Amino acid sequence: MAGIKGTRYGQARRAAYALWRGPDFAQQQSQTEALGGNRVLSLAIRKGSSLAPLLESRSVYGSLVSDRSSDAILRAVSWNSQTARHPSPTEAISEIVPARFVRIPAMQVQQWLRKFDGLHTTLSSVAQTDDQLPICSLRIEADAVYSVFEQVWQVVPGEQSELTHIWLDVWNAMGQTLQTEPAIQDVEESFPCVEGKPAAYDFQTYEPWLTLP
Repeated sequence: MAGIKGTRYGQARRAAYALWRGPDFAQQQSQTEALGGNRVLSLAIRKGSSLAPLLESRSVYGSLVSDRSSDAILRAVSWNSQTARHPSPTEAISEIVPARFVRIPAMQVQQWLRKFDGLHTTLSSVAQTDDQLPICSLRIEADAVYSVFEQVWQVVPGEQSELTHIWLDVWNAMGQTLQTEPAIQDVEESFPCVEGKPAAYDFQTYEPWLTLP
């Protein structure tokens, strides 16, 4: 895998993964209103393998505060590694990914989130050894500071779980919404920009100091 990172395909794949994970914030600003906001709900799936992935994510950006609730942005991106590979060493590999942004009412966001209310799930520290298994992810940010839930899991064929069932229900509903709601453009996105370079760290002064009483 190390040899792929520096190739043009490796660079395109890295960019696709970053866009697939999505920004922390997305907004469309006009003279009369600001649409969107922080990421409040995100569903993503990866098929294929780590080296040759098939990616798609669907995320909602808006506000869950009732007195500030306005329409939200549903953002969807996908990437097919098979179409990004080119046999010719002189042929360019595009880092542009298919995407669609639509405007959705805040009530729709609340309906999707309520489907996950009362969900019981488990944490497994043992990952499947089959890299070809589909991987799903769910992230809910009721508040980006105080209340965040995230889970990533592999889907084994034939195995059913409440989490996967609800995830798929919301995923399909999002897909329908992407086809029926009006598309928007000119959305400003804010991605995490801190890089873990050695110059960012002071290795001499760190000491453990925070815990719970």
